[in-house]
Amino acid sequence: MTFIQTDTFTIRGYETDASGRLSVPALMNFMQESANRNAIAYGIGISDLAERGFGWMLMRFRLRMHRYPRYGDTIQVMTYPTFVEKYFIHRDFKVLAQDGTVLADAMSVWLVFSTNKRAMVPLPDFIRELTVPPGIDPLPKLPLKPDFQNSTFQPIDEKQVTVGWLSIDQNQHVNNVAYVQWLFESIDDTMLQTRELAEIDLVYRTESHWNDSLRVQLAPETEDSILHRILSENPQKEVLLARSRWKTSL
Repeated sequence: MTFIQTDTFTIRGYETDASGRLSVPALMNFMQESANRNAIAYGIGISDLAERGFGWMLMRFRLRMHRYPRYGDTIQVMTYPTFVEKYFIHRDFKVLAQDGTVLADAMSVWLVFSTNKRAMVPLPDFIRELTVPPGIDPLPKLPLKPDFQNSTFQPIDEKQVTVGWLSIDQNQHVNNVAYVQWLFESIDDTMLQTRELAEIDLVYRTESHWNDSLRVQLAPETEDSILHRILSENPQKEVLLARSRWKTSL
């Protein structure tokens, strides 16, 4: 069986930012919900994996914003798997306006971990056997190690975060969208008030959990791009690396 998931969302007030645009965390939550529904249709949802002692973990995610929908707009989110490998499954997303205009797209890479050992495992056979939908035009595969992962990182600012209960998901670790919200909150006021996100590219390196202490750092790369890093305190390790690109608000 093959499935393309299509969900319709009408943007509510609490899903917008201060300018009335759909917020990036809200959009990522829409995407995550559609991915969850698609996984359930394939028989590989969170509960399907949990029964076998596994869980999903997002490893890579790149979101590109072409045009922001606003409060009251109705959008469609489409998602489907594109490639299935030994250790990773790739998934694309498209966000469409009512007239079919592509508002945003995203590429992602997911892995499976053992809930007992909290370590990555090869994709189980019941996942590797799934068939991607025919006739799709997949976006280019995300590199597992993007170029910015090896860039010199000299932070100019750092914020401390203690992981709260509402940042934890059913896999008992921080939800991937929570990290993005923390990245946004670390950016300076002028950038947030005069620019809008054009692209964000994320590398999720390891888990973090309830009550963990995290350090959210940023380092300007160019006038229009920022490098981000999140570190855990105990033990000290990289939790997330990212690059965000910005453009003048329309």
